[in-house]
Amino acid sequence: MLSRRGLRIKAMQTLYIVASTEQMDSKAAVRQLHKSIYNSHQAYLYCLHFITELAHQVDLEAHIKKNKYLPSEADLSFPVTFFNNTLIRTLMDNQYFQNRLKKEKLLDWADEEYAKIIYTQLKDFPPYIAYAQSTPDVAKDKRIVKDIFEGFLLKNEYFDEHMENVIGTWADDEFIVKGLMDDFFNAKQIGTENERNLFDFYITAEEEDFSETLLTKTISEDSHYDEMIKPKLQNWELDRVSLIDKILMKMALTEFLHIPTVPTKVTINEYLDISKLYSTPRSREFINGILDKLMNEMKTSGMIVKSGRGLIE
Repeated sequence: MLSRRGLRIKAMQTLYIVASTEQMDSKAAVRQLHKSIYNSHQAYLYCLHFITELAHQVDLEAHIKKNKYLPSEADLSFPVTFFNNTLIRTLMDNQYFQNRLKKEKLLDWADEEYAKIIYTQLKDFPPYIAYAQSTPDVAKDKRIVKDIFEGFLLKNEYFDEHMENVIGTWADDEFIVKGLMDDFFNAKQIGTENERNLFDFYITAEEEDFSETLLTKTISEDSHYDEMIKPKLQNWELDRVSLIDKILMKMALTEFLHIPTVPTKVTINEYLDISKLYSTPRSREFINGILDKLMNEMKTSGMIVKSGRGLIE
């Protein structure tokens, strides 16, 4: 399941493509949105697979050391703790997961050189060093995999480079994949009763409706939103506003007017946070000022009608 913020980011990316190409209608934009969301799921599956590839590097190094002509005591006692990690072994042995990798052709993304380089750096990662020398248990096994993903891989320049090579939207997918990985780590175990939920791509009807409404209404109301924003710019031409800032403000207007279940304050805070990730340092203050004025005016005039969760302020 993707977070609302993840869906907002995917819609924003698609709107940027629409605005940049000017050759994509709403139907094509929806198809692009679905493809972009699906890319995040593929990136998530591959991240799980890559971690198992690092474990294979442990086994490979141990094999090489033990098969030296005159192996030392250290060679013979090289720790293979991570290769024997219960979560890693479950992923390696889970036929459903392995079949998903094959079906999605994600094994074709593998790059032995990147795996070797990143594994060499992993051996200097303090939590990994401590784990490799420990007596592990199920809790430690899960914790180290989580630590390696969040504390090592997501901060590793070679992993970033590799992911950008295999999936062009990685810079934007990274945040979304982290959320999917959190769901994976929160699962009590992996078995036949939950492997579909963990490894299959799915998007709920609510998520689909939210993301498609956000996309299509922002496209169809584009000119109308321009006219709403212009009077609030104060000695600033709309053409001088960055494309990302315009897209974020228009998406917020769509949530105000066409998505009744999202509170207005939640909407504003979400787009301010997204602006910190994708726009200029001054955009947050600028977007907040415009949206706050528009929200207050529309509330006063009765244009904003919220229901259910949207009534919570």
